Amino acid sequence: MFHVYAGFPKSTKEQIIYRYNICINCDKYNSQRLECGVCGCAISNKSKFLNKLAWADQECPIGKWNKIS
Repeated sequence: MFHVYAGFPKSTKEQIIYRYNICINCDKYNSQRLECGVCGCAISNKSKFLNKLAWADQECPIGKWNKIS
């Protein structure tokens, strides 16, 4: 919901790929389900709305990557 109020801030393709590479190499990554094992969010390198990596105002729940200002 906060993402909506923030105006749907989007990450660039480079930022998405940066975050994606961190996530897929994390020990919490669930490769069977293609999702984060901590928060359950889908992990994809696509610039889609239903992809937390594509939202600039989101951050990793265990601090591996931050919000993009």
